[in-house]
Amino acid sequence: MLREALLLLRRLRGEPRTLQVRLFAFFALFAASLVGVAFLLLTAAGVFSAAGKSHLAWLDNEIKHLQNSISGGYSELSLRGVTLARTVALSIGAWVQRNGITEADIAAHPELLESLLSEQAGILLTALENNECSGAFIILDASMDNKNSAPKAGLYFKRTETNNVTSIASRTYCLRGPASIARANGIELLGQWRAGMDVNSAEFFDRTLNAARQSGEKDLSRLYYWSRRCQMEGDSEQYMLLCVPLIAADNTVYGVCGWEMSAMMFKNLYAPDSVQYPRVFAALAPFFEDGIDTGAGLVAGSSFMSSRMNGQFLAFDSRQDMTLWSAPDGTQYIGRAESLALFPSGSPFANETWALAVLMPMEDWDAVVGQSNAVFYGAFAGLLFISLFAAVFISRRYIRPVALTLQGIKSDDRTGLPKTQIVEIDDLLEYLAMQDEERKTLNEEREILAAELEQAKSIVQTRNNSIDAPVLASFKQFLENRQTLTETERDVFNNYMEGLTAREIAEKMFVTHRTIKFHNKNIYAKLGVSSLKEMQIYITMMKEMGEPR
Repeated sequence: MLREALLLLRRLRGEPRTLQVRLFAFFALFAASLVGVAFLLLTAAGVFSAAGKSHLAWLDNEIKHLQNSISGGYSELSLRGVTLARTVALSIGAWVQRNGITEADIAAHPELLESLLSEQAGILLTALENNECSGAFIILDASMDNKNSAPKAGLYFKRTETNNVTSIASRTYCLRGPASIARANGIELLGQWRAGMDVNSAEFFDRTLNAARQSGEKDLSRLYYWSRRCQMEGDSEQYMLLCVPLIAADNTVYGVCGWEMSAMMFKNLYAPDSVQYPRVFAALAPFFEDGIDTGAGLVAGSSFMSSRMNGQFLAFDSRQDMTLWSAPDGTQYIGRAESLALFPSGSPFANETWALAVLMPMEDWDAVVGQSNAVFYGAFAGLLFISLFAAVFISRRYIRPVALTLQGIKSDDRTGLPKTQIVEIDDLLEYLAMQDEERKTLNEEREILAAELEQAKSIVQTRNNSIDAPVLASFKQFLENRQTLTETERDVFNNYMEGLTAREIAEKMFVTHRTIKFHNKNIYAKLGVSSLKEMQIYITMMKEMGEPR
């Protein structure tokens, strides 16, 4: 049927159009118009944009959820980090008193630093176990060998993430610090272990110490600092660090402590919850003038975070209340970024603005929204396809009896043609049947008239050879009686002279056959003849003798 539909469509191009083609074109145009109007109405009603709005609502909800989750998680870690700093500072203060030195003299006694750190190991391990972070650390502004350029003394414990694939439980390792302290606490050393902490290239250490020393505000809740993404020398993992200054009772700042939020843990905690977008990701990143810098923050997503997602995402346009972004590799992303405060008002770092962004490749967004609308597009396409098939079927079914009737009309024998149940076609059949009957009757009349004329000619021929006086007298009287005919009667008579039948004369003069019969009766009476046959004899004699009409 599809092949037939295509053939019918081809016939519409410049070729003579059959009734079936015209009817199919009408139904197809009508169906296409209805489908088109329905499509426009649904478009105007916002049905097709509803998919985009629903996905936009998902994006809004996801951003709000992650914003609350990250803000709450980071705030809680910040407060717990302040508590840890106060606890460690008090512990160090007690150690200083027991050892008969002052806080300011700690750096001058490198031989005592291992003892100091050993007493803080228990506090650090307990804090690490009870907080949702990937590591905990203490870094003193002092070195084991009393050299300014030497690595700082400190402790850094890391906790591995739970492996969902192999169900391996989380374990704690030592990344930095004296190996004897790790062994005393039953903790293994990581492969990247170092005894000291090289912070010469780490901005978080100096920024935290300088802010605490320069600020007149000594409230730790205003002095903590969340670093940008960093990586210590020799370490294989990247992370953000919460650094809280360690401030002694005499306001001496002798180091920092805090938490680690690794890139893996951030991903496990804050990946967007969506199975529709395989490459969607959330980024906690610093704001800059034209975008966000994911290379300085942490990224979480359900797919593998490749290096192309780490860098400056530039905002260049907007669409449907969302922002279009250009990644470092030129890939275009779509999503939204909302500000997120990591530092309280009054903090020396309050001017650093961070953002939470939920982004995905634009092609993913268009594909998912398009897939949501594909049901509607498919329904309209299917409806149109079915309408075309219906147009072919209806046009064939409707035209078939008409075509059979027309084919029958072309034949000589029109009797027995079936009724089509179409009034106009059935009326045409009746009219043609009447025409055939009249034509048959007319032929019979012509044959009779021809025979009568032949007979009249033979009689005239016979009489021409021996026309007697009474016949000539009757013929002359016939000619004289013609003058008594009215104009209409003369027209009828002249038509008889031309050889027409009564039915043909009625059609020629646009009168009924009954009217011709009425005129015939008057003509016979005035001409003194008793029948058409007798009048035809005199008409033949007139033609033979050359009498004028």
